[in-house]
Amino acid sequence: MKKLFLGSVALVLTALIATSLSPIKAIAASSADEISVDALKMEIARLRAENAALRKHAVQRVEARPSATPAVLSGSQAMASMPVKGPVAQPAAFPQASGYIEAYTGGTWLADSIQNPFLPSNDLKTNGWVLGGAGRGNWWVTRNINTQLDIQAEGTRYTVPSNMLVAGFSGTYSTLSYLAAAHVNWRDSQTGLLGVFGGIGDVGGNTGTFGANNSGVRHGLVGLEGQYYWNAFTLYGQAGYDSTFSMGNLAPFDNFHAWFARGTGRYFVNPNFMIEGTGQYAKGSAEYTPFLGAPSESFDTWLWRVKAEWKPDTMPFSLFATYDGSRTSYANNAFFSTTGEHVTENRVMGGVRLYLGQGTILANDRMGATLDIIDPLGVSTSPTMQFPSGQVIFASDARLKRDIALVGRLDDGLGLYRYRYLWSDTVYVGVMAQEVALIHPEAVVRDVLDDYLRVDYGRLGLKLMTLLEWDARSKGERL
Repeated sequence: MKKLFLGSVALVLTALIATSLSPIKAIAASSADEISVDALKMEIARLRAENAALRKHAVQRVEARPSATPAVLSGSQAMASMPVKGPVAQPAAFPQASGYIEAYTGGTWLADSIQNPFLPSNDLKTNGWVLGGAGRGNWWVTRNINTQLDIQAEGTRYTVPSNMLVAGFSGTYSTLSYLAAAHVNWRDSQTGLLGVFGGIGDVGGNTGTFGANNSGVRHGLVGLEGQYYWNAFTLYGQAGYDSTFSMGNLAPFDNFHAWFARGTGRYFVNPNFMIEGTGQYAKGSAEYTPFLGAPSESFDTWLWRVKAEWKPDTMPFSLFATYDGSRTSYANNAFFSTTGEHVTENRVMGGVRLYLGQGTILANDRMGATLDIIDPLGVSTSPTMQFPSGQVIFASDARLKRDIALVGRLDDGLGLYRYRYLWSDTVYVGVMAQEVALIHPEAVVRDVLDDYLRVDYGRLGLKLMTLLEWDARSKGERL
């Protein structure tokens, strides 16, 4: 009976696993009476081992399916399916090189005014059209050493109101600036950066409202900069020095230079929407050539800017809108009487930016091309772009001149004379204030401090020139 019972158990087990396991050959080949207890126990142990192996194989196949829902395993099964040792997961590496290119356009409104109760009103207001662009590329030399290269350019076309036009003036003029620059810094994408920058470029524009446009002034700048990252805020500061190398055709000037400091704050509403505010101050001087015998002209330039930028999550492009303004104020120059003069401009612009290598605006700010430069001599109201010589009231009193000789007369009878100032050996060609007062009294003012007469050459449509400039111009007209 005992043997028959054990034989029945073996037959039942064989039936349960017949579809997945090999049949129990030893049991099928012999009768129940011939099976020993030890042989049956060994056969049951082998079947259990094979069954466990099949179950483990099935679990591994389920785990290998990427879209399948993970199977719920017991503790021992989970431990059995885990690898003994595997690679440690590393954070995703950010692009070693990235950058962007952008283009923008908009409108501008400029006013050049003198605020002096002793001088007649001589304001100039013009409107313009701005077109500009930039490209910036960032490269991580090492994990914490970062470089960036910039190229930027901007041009503005201004239209002068018809009531300000004089003979020989086209009614429009343009200003243009470009700059190529480089930045080198120590940088931590979680903390901020600290580094240096430098650049070189050209600026050119209307150096006198009714004078000749300058063909270009080469200038360069250097400075220090830093950024601090704090949650959704980025704080950005710069300080540097900007100076001209070559004065182009600006013969009366020897050098322009300025120290400047700039601060910018950025707030990220979300990774693809940024609001930015900027302020910059520059203190500079326009140095006249020694032969002109004039003191330097100091100036202060303030710039302010508000910007908003938004990028669709699935697109590499962003759209931005900017309002910026600047104002350059000139100190009182006793020689030219530029008393209380201010050149102010307001701009509203919009543009598009294409990002290369960074997925969000925030990622670009912390790990990409996040730096830029506002060069003070390239600001639209700077003396290299909008020097206020059309507003200058020249000291033209005959009592301050010597060696006076008539060289010609205008159609209205106004004489042009060559002369030297009492304090200079340079020969100039210009007018006599006493004669101008008889023909164009609106262009003459008497200085209340020294009682000498001064002439506003801008109202006459003329330019004070040296004799060399006069001869060159006369020769050109004859040709």
